[in-house]
Amino acid sequence: MGRISMPGISMPGTSMPGTSADGFAGADDASLWDAFKKGDRLAFARLYQLHVHHLIRYGYKVTSNRSLIQDCTQDLFVELWENRENLTDIRSLRYYLLKSLRYKLVRHLRFEQPDNLDEERMETHDDHFESQTVRQETLTRQSRQLETAMAQLPKRQQEAIHLRFFHELTNEEVARIMGVNYQSACKFIYTGLKTLREIMQLSSVIPVLFSFFLKS
Repeated sequence: MGRISMPGISMPGTSMPGTSADGFAGADDASLWDAFKKGDRLAFARLYQLHVHHLIRYGYKVTSNRSLIQDCTQDLFVELWENRENLTDIRSLRYYLLKSLRYKLVRHLRFEQPDNLDEERMETHDDHFESQTVRQETLTRQSRQLETAMAQLPKRQQEAIHLRFFHELTNEEVARIMGVNYQSACKFIYTGLKTLREIMQLSSVIPVLFSFFLKS
């Protein structure tokens, strides 16, 4: 996964000579957000480090267009920096970023591919999972089975399950991000899990796998 170059903003791994975001290691999102709004570039760099890969991974649940995901993620962070003085406090930064990225992606897709948006199938690009050293070979095999099964689900079920389990959002937050009502979000999640169990025939293993992924 290539780096995202942030025009006009020094980001981690790009061009911030003599500085490091390590000074904010261990800081929570609220502290980083407060420092970033005051213009602290290192706090902003740390926020970027903590969230950019989650955003890109989630982007693949909305579209398989790699360039679009990277462009929208870059635009999101650029806009955050440029509008930092006007931003308010937020309760969940992960939720805010995911919702903002989804809005950008869907807006572009509706403009460029209005006829194919709902039918577009997602490619599985969870490089984070593939590159991990898994302690037990059985769990590795089951993890791959889950990824294959996930790819067989309809797009919106994939997205709902990814948000609910991989990003630890509540059903209400899933509904708001996806722009559907609470009952629809619950149905996407429930139907998706039911289908996964049928595909994998490992109903007792699925909760364990999700638990493993969340800790990874």
